[in-house]
Amino acid sequence: MAKRRFDASATLDALLGPGGASELASPDQLRMLEISDLRPTPHQPRTTFTEDSLRELAESIRENGVLQPILVRATPTGLEIVAGERRWRAAQLAGLQILPAFVRELSDEQAAAASAVENLVREDLNPIEEVEAKRRIAALALGIPEDQVMTRLRRLLDRPEEDPHGVQQLDTAFGRLGGEKWQSFLRNKGRILNLPADVKDAVRAGLDYRKALVIGAVGDARERRRLLTLAHDGATVQALREAQKPLPDTRAQQAHAVARALGQKRLLERLSPNVQARVDKLVAELHDLLSQEESRPR
Repeated sequence: MAKRRFDASATLDALLGPGGASELASPDQLRMLEISDLRPTPHQPRTTFTEDSLRELAESIRENGVLQPILVRATPTGLEIVAGERRWRAAQLAGLQILPAFVRELSDEQAAAASAVENLVREDLNPIEEVEAKRRIAALALGIPEDQVMTRLRRLLDRPEEDPHGVQQLDTAFGRLGGEKWQSFLRNKGRILNLPADVKDAVRAGLDYRKALVIGAVGDARERRRLLTLAHDGATVQALREAQKPLPDTRAQQAHAVARALGQKRLLERLSPNVQARVDKLVAELHDLLSQEESRPR
């Protein structure tokens, strides 16, 4: 896998302010801590730790020790691993009792930033973990909860003049990550967050996210399972599109009914804020899908 073009220190500085990165790993805060006293952070974007990779790292630790200290913060409930959970797990497999760690006083926001950035440095994140980490970075850049990020990004994409400072913060944070602007993240990989659970599980197991987006657009679970099998057997993105069973004639009727409803101003005004947000989200997703298909070379 190609190495990420990624400036972790600059990204942390952008999120936490000048010195954000250097202050996280100050030498005078290095300690040797009992492994049994540590617990993982709830802010960890990484959710999958493969046994093979942990065993490989454990063997390296047996031979060379832990070369990079983990980052820890003190909380009312004990010592929490902010960055380095994989090293902590592998150290346990290697039989270590103590682990080098930088101990810092960090807020929840700082801990979330450090955890997200540290994980994005890794080259073995699955696409869902990568998207969740970038969503967290966007949330920190905008100063909003994570569950509001995608809605805000869609709004800023359509109306950047409403929050030029927010756009600038996003441009800076994503610019440090390298290779992908926040607009591209929203249009492409960010759509992974809306996939059905069965397709998300397949992505975590190694399914290419482009194939996952094609399969995830299918509403019928049985049909998705059939397409997932085809993808597992090597079907390309185009082959998966062509393999989908034709929709019944009711599709045109449904499309007409939706268009008619969206054209009814009074109906839209009666929607609750939550329903309105959901409708806006679905319309934006449909617009993105159709726009991509229209612009696809023939």
